Amino acid sequence: MQLNVNDSHNVNSPSQKDLQIRVAELAVDEFLVLSGQEGHFIQTYHNSNGTYQLELRQGSSEQHFFVDPKEITVEHIERAFQLFMQESSDLNAVLDWQLLTLGSDVVSVDDDVPAPDDALVEYHGVLMSADWPQEIEEAQERLHYIMHGERWDRLPLPVASNQSEPDELCQECGVRVTQFHVPGCGQEECPRCHGKLVECSCEIDVD
Repeated sequence: MQLNVNDSHNVNSPSQKDLQIRVAELAVDEFLVLSGQEGHFIQTYHNSNGTYQLELRQGSSEQHFFVDPKEITVEHIERAFQLFMQESSDLNAVLDWQLLTLGSDVVSVDDDVPAPDDALVEYHGVLMSADWPQEIEEAQERLHYIMHGERWDRLPLPVASNQSEPDELCQECGVRVTQFHVPGCGQEECPRCHGKLVECSCEIDVD
C-alpha cells in the first residue's frame, strides 16, 4: 500500500505508527490518501472548520462511501485508516458509511464537457484534479529522453510479476500499466541505468 501525503510526499508500505503520526499532523486544507489495489482507497481531508472529510472507495463509483463529518473525530480517522491497511472487514461496520453521490464539482473526463480548473475528475477510476488527465495524456507523447548525448527510449509502468490484471495504476502519477509516467514521477525507471530517474545521476539533456 502507499500513503499519499497532500501530493507532496509518498510513504510506501506505511506502518500503523506512520498512519498515526500523519493523521495527527494533518493540517487544515491538507489530505491523506491510502491506496491499495486499483480503485480501492481511503482518504481524508482536514476542513477549514476543523472537521474531517472521510471517504472510502472499494473498486468503483458505485462503491464509493463517505461519513458525515459531524460524526467523526481524529481517532475515527486513524482507526479507519488502520483497518483499511489491514484489509479488515471491520471497516464496513466501525462507521456509518453512506453512498457518495458525486456532485456537480466532480465530472468524468469521458464527458465531452470541459471541467473547471478547480473541479475534480474521475479518470482511470481515481479522483484527481481537472488538469492532471491532460498531463497523463501529454506524457504519452514523449517517447524518449536524450541523456549524455544519446537517445534512450522511455520505460513505461510495467506489469507486476504477480499481477494477472493489466490495469494497475502508478500510485504516484496515476498512469496505467504500459503507459509512460508523467515526467517527474518518482516511480519512473531510468532507461539508462535502470534506477529511479528522479534519484539517479543520469542527466536529461535540455531539448
